[in-house]
Amino acid sequence: MLEDTLIGLIVRNAEEMPDEVAIREKRYGVWSPMTWRQFSDKVQAFALGLKALGFKTGDNLAIIGDNKPEWIVAEFGCMAAGGLPTGAYPDSMAEEMAYLILYADARFLVVRDQEQVDKILAIWEGVRKTVEKVIVWDSRGMSHYYDKHPFLERFEAIIATGAKEALHHEDYLVKTAQAIDPLEPAMMLTTSGTTAKPKLSMLSHQNLIEASKSYGQMVEMRRGDELLSAAPLPWIGEQLYNVIRFLMVGAHYNFPEETETLRKDLLELQPYYFGGTPIVWEFIVSTIQAAMDNADLVKRYFYNTAIRKALKCTEAELAGKEPGQWNRFLYRVFDFLVLRPLKNKMGLGRVRMAVTGGGAISPEIFKYFKALGLDLRQVFGQSECSGIATTHRADDVRPETVGVPIPGVEVKLSEEGEILVRGKNTHLGYYKNEAATKAGYTEDGFLKTGDAGYFGEDGHLYVFDRAKDIMTLADNTRFAPQDIETRLKFSAYIHEAMVCGDKRPDVSAIVSIDLENVGNWAKKRGISFTTFQDLSQRPEVYELVRSEIERICMRFPENIRIKRFAILLKELHPDDGELTRTRKVRRAFVNERYHDLIEDFYQAKKAHNLDIEIRYEDGRASSFRGTVAIMGV
Repeated sequence: MLEDTLIGLIVRNAEEMPDEVAIREKRYGVWSPMTWRQFSDKVQAFALGLKALGFKTGDNLAIIGDNKPEWIVAEFGCMAAGGLPTGAYPDSMAEEMAYLILYADARFLVVRDQEQVDKILAIWEGVRKTVEKVIVWDSRGMSHYYDKHPFLERFEAIIATGAKEALHHEDYLVKTAQAIDPLEPAMMLTTSGTTAKPKLSMLSHQNLIEASKSYGQMVEMRRGDELLSAAPLPWIGEQLYNVIRFLMVGAHYNFPEETETLRKDLLELQPYYFGGTPIVWEFIVSTIQAAMDNADLVKRYFYNTAIRKALKCTEAELAGKEPGQWNRFLYRVFDFLVLRPLKNKMGLGRVRMAVTGGGAISPEIFKYFKALGLDLRQVFGQSECSGIATTHRADDVRPETVGVPIPGVEVKLSEEGEILVRGKNTHLGYYKNEAATKAGYTEDGFLKTGDAGYFGEDGHLYVFDRAKDIMTLADNTRFAPQDIETRLKFSAYIHEAMVCGDKRPDVSAIVSIDLENVGNWAKKRGISFTTFQDLSQRPEVYELVRSEIERICMRFPENIRIKRFAILLKELHPDDGELTRTRKVRRAFVNERYHDLIEDFYQAKKAHNLDIEIRYEDGRASSFRGTVAIMGV
């Protein structure tokens, strides 16, 4: 059946709704549409163009670039040519790209533009034995590259060649879809890489389609729904919640003009469905809070009053209590006057359902969006289980949980409290790593997620943290650092935080400030500064962050409240290896990198002389030095 494979879904949609819009891309300020027939033809042309170029069944292809229609044309074109696609994050450094290319055995690369080609050229000597062709879809400023580097090919030339080949291969895409085994690998996606270098998780057509079907039984999505491609395409979240659902129901998949214009494009499009990692939701909250902090007295008063009333109603409803008729009346008034216009201004006015996944989200942030009137739900999953194992039901949403297992998926706990998953959504295994694949499953076929949690009496799954990250204080008190960190990031002034304290007498934290919000706060108060480093060490900023930490930690037991902290002279950054490309803290690496600073927390020192190496996107490295203050809370 066509519905059993991803290529089959493209063929089905092209047959059933050939002239309906499938994709829109914003170009030069205009949303340019592509119909399902045009999309199907492009996928077919790219597949045949690849084969004409020498691509063989069983070959692998890596895609590197920002979210654009060419990305998914290449992805599905590779599948239709009998290959296995994977993707790298567009902000990856050259050596990260080299690692992925070699690990994935990618014979062909598809990249966006000159920036990505320059990275490939920087590593070419190391990958030339593996890579045969590099296909570029945006050749602006690159006319001289093609004569100099014969391995470069233009994307449009591959499409043109494939279109000619299609004249001699009648119904190629239809025949290919009918021949694909749903149990075959469809794509490889990188794992998070929080504890080691990323692995490649192989997902079959069945894995992705079954996960999407099960999710669809809990979350309605309709034909023609507007989706916005906001999260990186190499991430399972974007693939499952947007790409696969786009194919499943015939939604409209929209691509922003550039990553930098995403906020403006979101405002214009007003999608029906919106998903993001916790950092996306944290960014939206920080943006609103910072704007209100700089607003005039009247606007600030109405906003604060509206949010207070909305939160009161929301917290009562989430607890299963009646907020009262007067509170409901006030909520409706403030929703009409304040909250609905605010949602429209953020581009979330038409969102029928929103999702957060890919990491823990602060209950405060979750409640905030529920108070705004968003049907926000959490999901729990990872690449190895096609991005989802649990989520909330519409009538049973609890901020502190990740919901209940989706239909057809079993979730249980090991004796040690590790979350285990079994179902048709669990992956085929890790590419070229049978040992890790075998170690990743129990004897009875459950996937080991590596996360620790428990089931409540309500049947909901509560997730603590990565099992390896659970910490124990010197007095044997166990705590989840991620729980503290996610609540700290609810502050508009704290961009990132990492909690320390394993086998220590108390808890401390390394903090990275939000430059824009703290900068605006400082300017409003006449506090001068020159650089991020200068601003981060201002006594007034330390006092601001101290008060935020103290306020947020009041909800925790006394013995796991943060006692000391330091503000870094720079942001934690993926280029320096401190975060993954999905912006998760690589805890072991950060602990090692800032080992001496952490030691000084527990030596009652008031300052630390920091000396670390930082990396630039072009691969250059330099030393970064400065004095970091240490403050008690």
